[in-house]
Amino acid sequence: MYVTRSLSYYKTSPEALYLPPEGPNSGYLVIQDEESERYTFFGLFKDRYLVGLPFPQNKILTTHYSSGAGGQHHHQAGRQHHQHTSFDEVVFIPVLNQPLSLNRYYAIKPHGSHKGNEVHIALL
Repeated sequence: MYVTRSLSYYKTSPEALYLPPEGPNSGYLVIQDEESERYTFFGLFKDRYLVGLPFPQNKILTTHYSSGAGGQHHHQAGRQHHQHTSFDEVVFIPVLNQPLSLNRYYAIKPHGSHKGNEVHIALL
């Protein structure tokens, strides 16, 4: 079972990130509320980028992963190397029985034929 808390609560009380869940098989869902929204360009536009953890569960986030060498095509010693970049839209769900400070999440696909499936992502 999950308990819902606002992102602004964790921004004003970061020590709460270290609290263990309230019972067995439980955890915390974080909801981005108006207080935690950030604005850019003199307050005219909502900032689309998240700064820091925890991730809010009421937002679909885009992950970016690159693998391979340098640029799109990189020639070295007669070999051609390619870089692969992928983008995945996901919803991050905190792992049960873990405090949010551990930053352990399931990344779940929110759309398409793989909706509801877990995506394997390494968070650095």
